[in-house]
Parts: sequence; structure tokens; C-alpha cells
Amino acid sequence: EDRALSVTMRVIPHAIPDFLNMGIEPDLAAAMLPDSGLGFICGQTGSGKSTLQAALYRYCQNTQPDRKIVTYEDPVEYILGRTEDLLPPHQAQLGRDVASFAEGLRSAVRRNPELIGIGEIRDTETAEAAVQAGETGHLCLGTMHTKSPGDTIPRLLGLFPSQIRDAMAWALLGIMRFIVNQVLIPTTDGKRRALREYIIFDDALCHQLQDLPHERWGVHINGIIFHEKRRIVDQVRELYLRGEVARNEASRFLTARELAA
Repeated sequence: EDRALSVTMRVIPHAIPDFLNMGIEPDLAAAMLPDSGLGFICGQTGSGKSTLQAALYRYCQNTQPDRKIVTYEDPVEYILGRTEDLLPPHQAQLGRDVASFAEGLRSAVRRNPELIGIGEIRDTETAEAAVQAGETGHLCLGTMHTKSPGDTIPRLLGLFPSQIRDAMAWALLGIMRFIVNQVLIPTTDGKRRALREYIIFDDALCHQLQDLPHERWGVHINGIIFHEKRRIVDQVRELYLRGEVARNEASRFLTARELAA
């Protein structure tokens, strides 16, 4: 490859799926378009984060057409604008339209949008700008490469210097709205199923977290999902037992003992 060009190509479907037909849990779907705050759609590469984001933006266009949407992506994958839109979304691409996600966030606030979409929050500048956007009355939706909702907050706080980490944790507690982690798993009918584990930051959860040091927030959140049996692994186990997921796919999530049961 040092003497030749190589290209990696990824097919992006043209059609944006209907948000209401994606099997999203009703309480999660109802929590994903609040007036303001910070929400995260997380997962590994290829887990459908961009598709879920695009479906949510399109749903917002359809149900709240006067809500201004600005996104910063790397790269732009789904085209959101339509000729019938009263207020077409503004989509900017990293490297072409803005130098960084942080720069995009700062310029987005000056545009006075109601919804700001960030392709990925992966550095201190972007994380700080996202928190500021949430605190100033915007809804900011970002992605991170994490494996569970409880892992997301420690990963985010780890982007900040230790001397301001406590202050940022309490700022986050006031603006966090939801964290959803998603995986795509092939099923025996030749399709793929999106599985999600999530947490909604309602008053009850926020009161619980207020009584804990922020270092324990992630464990507490994952503990809630564990006790309610809402983990992705719980869903894979159920699908495997029903014969909807093949053994080799289930083995990515389940132990040999669980597969033999």
C-alpha cells in the first residue's frame, strides 16, 4: 500500500428509516427530543448510531418543523434537507466546513438552533462546548464509542482535567437527558436487529446520583440496568433461546455455559 492507492467504501442507504418503526422502547423514544440538555447515542463502529441519529432528526423535522437543526458530522452520511422543509437543517462536514467539532459547536450557538447534532465527542474542547450548549438552553445530541450507559459518563468526565472534573460532573447532572447504547446483531431470518440498553435521567435517578460521588455514577447506572434485566446481553439471551439468533452470533455476548443451558 505504500506504492499504491487504496480505497475503503461504505454504502449509506438513501432512505432514512421511520423513527417510530425502529422498535425503539416507548419511554426512550419519548425522552429523546427534550427542549434542552444533553443526550448520547453510543456504540461501537457499525452499530447504527448514524442511522438512529438521522431518524431522530427526521422525526423532529416531521413533528416540530419550526425547530432549527444544525449538525456537525465526520462525514455527512444522510442528507436531511427536503424541498418541503420550512426550515431545512444545516449540515456541516468536519474538514470541509469546520475545522473541528468544538469549533462547530461554538459557531452553532451563534446560529441560535434548538437542536445541535455532534458526530462524536472525543476531546476536551468538544465536551466542554457540548456542556455549555446544554446549559444555555439548546438540545445537544452527541455520540461516543462506549459499551454501556454507565461507561459513558466516566469516559466523558475523563476528557476534562482533574481539577475541574467535579464541577463538570455536577453541571452534567443538571443537563443529562438520556444515554442509549446500541448494537446490531444478525438474526436467523437474514436481517439485523438493533438492541439497545439505555438510561433516562429523570428526577428520581438524578436525586440518587446527587447522593453519590461522581466516580460511582457509572456503576450505579449499570446496576439499575442489570437489576431490571435490560442489558444487551439479556436481550441476546432471550433471542437465542427463541432461536432468532444463531449460536455463533450469540457467542459474542454469552458465555459457553449460557449457550449450553
